[in-house]
Amino acid sequence: MPQKVFTALGLMSGSSLDGLDIAHCRFTVEPENRGSEIADWSILEAETLPFSEEWRERLTGLPTSSARELALAHANFGHYLGTLVARFLEKHGIEPALIASHGHTIFHYPEEGMTLQIGDGAAIAAVAGYPTIDNFRMQDVALGGQGAPLAPIADKLLFPGFDLMLNLGGIANVTVKTPERYVAFDIIGANQALNALAALRGLPYDDGGQLAASGKPAPGLLEKMEQLDFFRKPYPKSLGNDWVRDFMVKPYLAYDAPLEDKLHTACLQVARQIARDLAQVLEREKLPARQYRMMATGGGAFNTFLMRCIREECEKVCSLAIEAPAPEVAAFKEAALMALMGVLRVANIPNCLPTATNAARPAIGGAIHQGWKKQV
Repeated sequence: MPQKVFTALGLMSGSSLDGLDIAHCRFTVEPENRGSEIADWSILEAETLPFSEEWRERLTGLPTSSARELALAHANFGHYLGTLVARFLEKHGIEPALIASHGHTIFHYPEEGMTLQIGDGAAIAAVAGYPTIDNFRMQDVALGGQGAPLAPIADKLLFPGFDLMLNLGGIANVTVKTPERYVAFDIIGANQALNALAALRGLPYDDGGQLAASGKPAPGLLEKMEQLDFFRKPYPKSLGNDWVRDFMVKPYLAYDAPLEDKLHTACLQVARQIARDLAQVLEREKLPARQYRMMATGGGAFNTFLMRCIREECEKVCSLAIEAPAPEVAAFKEAALMALMGVLRVANIPNCLPTATNAARPAIGGAIHQGWKKQV
């Protein structure tokens, strides 16, 4: 296959339920250039479309709903996403080659051979009219992998100049480039917990971490939260939204302390766990003592107090230069990741890294639903 240019729409429904991230991207693909198949790329347009209150409540309650309610939500949410996409395409006058949708994670139990993201790609294709690819994680899980994190393929192909890539979304995850391989795993719940606490003040998030910065560590809370078993597990490992809700969000909400102190403590916990896991990677992978380049993306990268905590804790482990990408990359990297995974899928190039997920072999994940305006 010679060099080819794709335009793709990436959709990410994040675990923090703030809305649908949409990124319209352009990729130049060179399939024969193994390991560096993306010659050039850019984000052309990007936007976050808030979910309706009805859908926020519905998505929150699905883990405990009936099988019928879950199946209906899968179909209904696909139609809803298709409507949001159609509005975005009309607003910007876009005709993409394809749409790649992550869907919204309801269950994630890779150790039991299952992960579930709802938002039927067939419904998105039916409403928007363009070929839609969904269900990206399950092929990797079927091959014995975690199905997560997905980010390492973007870190490898789009950001090869960085040693570490830290994504601070609803769940924080990291990718580390070593001389032999890419190591990646989920670290801790991040914006899910922080935003749930900010919501107690009627805020969507703690802008810049101002509330957290005005607080102090809540007595006993940090010590209690750091005892969770997941933090002791070796990588590769991944987290589900239900774990974050049950083992982080609920305890933080229930703890008897001022809101500012709980936010302060949560930021400290995220930073300390990132530093602990970074130290574990450096030791296990036998990486030398030197300065490392880290790129921080996701909504948490805009939380000034959280980033200050991360810098202070990680510098106890190694010399680190934390760099911020362009604002649209920081905010929409995960949506761009989905666009990339969709392009790799139609080009029949692996879009999951087994060294990161522990799968038996590289997966070309994603189910294709053809559109009526265009096909791939």
